[in-house]
Amino acid sequence: MDTPKLKMALSVLLIAAGMVSVPFLVTNSTASGPQASGFLIDFGGWNVAWTEMDMQKNSDPFDALSIACNENEFTYSVDGTAVAEINGVYSNDTFTWELWTIQKNSLTWEKVSSPQGIDLFNYTIAAWAYCDENGTPTVAVDESGRSIYGYQQAQRTITLSPALTEIIGSLRAVTTLVGTDRYSNHPDSVVAGHNEGKIKIIGDFLNPSFELIAGQRPDIVFCDGSLYSHHEITNRLRNASINAVLMYGGESVQEIMSNIYIAGVAMGYEIRAAEVLDILEQAAEGLTGALEESFLARNINVMLSLSPDKSPWVTGSGTFVDDLSSSVMGNNVFSSKYGWVHINSELVMTSNPSTIIILTADYSATQEEYDTMFRSLSTEWKATDAYKNGEIYLICDGAGVMSQCPSPRFAQLMEITARIMHPDVFTDIDMPKYVGDNYEDYLTFTKYLNFNE
Repeated sequence: MDTPKLKMALSVLLIAAGMVSVPFLVTNSTASGPQASGFLIDFGGWNVAWTEMDMQKNSDPFDALSIACNENEFTYSVDGTAVAEINGVYSNDTFTWELWTIQKNSLTWEKVSSPQGIDLFNYTIAAWAYCDENGTPTVAVDESGRSIYGYQQAQRTITLSPALTEIIGSLRAVTTLVGTDRYSNHPDSVVAGHNEGKIKIIGDFLNPSFELIAGQRPDIVFCDGSLYSHHEITNRLRNASINAVLMYGGESVQEIMSNIYIAGVAMGYEIRAAEVLDILEQAAEGLTGALEESFLARNINVMLSLSPDKSPWVTGSGTFVDDLSSSVMGNNVFSSKYGWVHINSELVMTSNPSTIIILTADYSATQEEYDTMFRSLSTEWKATDAYKNGEIYLICDGAGVMSQCPSPRFAQLMEITARIMHPDVFTDIDMPKYVGDNYEDYLTFTKYLNFNE
C-alpha cells in the first residue's frame, strides 16, 4: 500500500463524503434477479422473512400476508381489519403489526393507516412489521431506492470503497471478492488477495473503472452512495446488466449497521450479517451500560479533528464519528455544524473543548511525534482547557485509518473514544496520549470482534 496516497485518499474521502440479541433470521428468497416482486414480514431486530410472489396477482396486503405465512409455515390471525398475531408474536399495547410501504423512487418507510384497498403493486416494497410507535421496519432499499432482495447467492463480488470491503470481511466473505478499490487494506486477507492477484484493483475510491469492473465478471458490485461518481457507476453497471447495490454513505452508526444488513441480504449471507449486528449491538450496549451504571460518568466537551492544524477540519453532526462519540457521553462542541467542516482558528479557542481527539493517518504513534505535534499547536489551541490539562489525544497510524472509515470497526473507535473521555469509569486500562497500530491493546469490550477471516 502506498502510504502517502492512502492518506490523501482518506482525506478526500472524508471531505467528499461529508463524514469524515438478534433472533434467528428467516429468509425465503430464490429470485434470479434484483427488484424481485415479493413481500416482507418484519419481526424487528433484523429478523425479516422475505417471500417472493407476483404482486400483480397478489396485490392485496392480507392476501400477501396469507401467502407469506403459508410459505414460511407461520401462524397468523386477523381481528377484523387488524393483524393480531404472526408466528406467535402478538400485538399488544406497545408493539403492533402494521402495514408499511415504500413508494417507488423513495427511501422511506410509510405506515399505512388503512390497509383496505391498498394495491401493493404500486410500491417498491411492502411489509407487515412489528413496531412500537417510534419504530420503523428494517431497511429494505438501497441508496437508489432499489429493493435489496432478489439477488442470487454471490460468488464474485466487487467493493468500491474501504468501508464496504471491511463489511465483506466482517461477513467472512473475502473469498468472494474479485475486485476492490485501490485503498482497501483490511482485513489482512484482502491485502493477501491483492498480492496474490486473486483480488484485482479496479481503480481508486473517487474514480472506479467501469472496464476493469466489467472485466471481472462480478455477480454483484457494492458502490458507495456518498459520492456522485458512484451513483453514476451504479447506473452504468445496471444498464450493462451487472448487479450493483448503492450503499448508504455511513453518516451514522445506524447507516453502517444498515449497510451490513444490506450486504448480507444481497449476497445471501443473512445469517452471518445477523451475527455481526448482534456482536456490534452487544459491544455498544456494554460500553453505554458501563457509563450508565457509573456515578463518575459525565458529559465531556470534545472536539474531534482531522488534524492539529491551526484551522482544522472537525466533525459536526451527521457523521458516524459524532454519532458514536455522543453515544458515550461526548458533547461535540461543533454539533451545531453539519458534516466535516473547516473551521477558523478562533472557533477552536471559543469552543474551548475539555478534550481534543485528533483522527489522522499523518502521524506515527511515537512519543517523539506526539511531543512535536503538541509543541507545534497554535496559540488558539493552547488557549483551550484541553491543552492546559493535557487532554489532547492522537489516534494515528492504523487506528487513524480505522477512525476515518464508516465500517464495522466503528465499535472499536467507540471504545477508544469512551476510554479517552472517561478514564475514571474505564480504569482497567491506562490510555496513552497516542494510539496507533496497536489500538487493540487498549480494548476489552470490542477487542475480539472476530471480523477477520
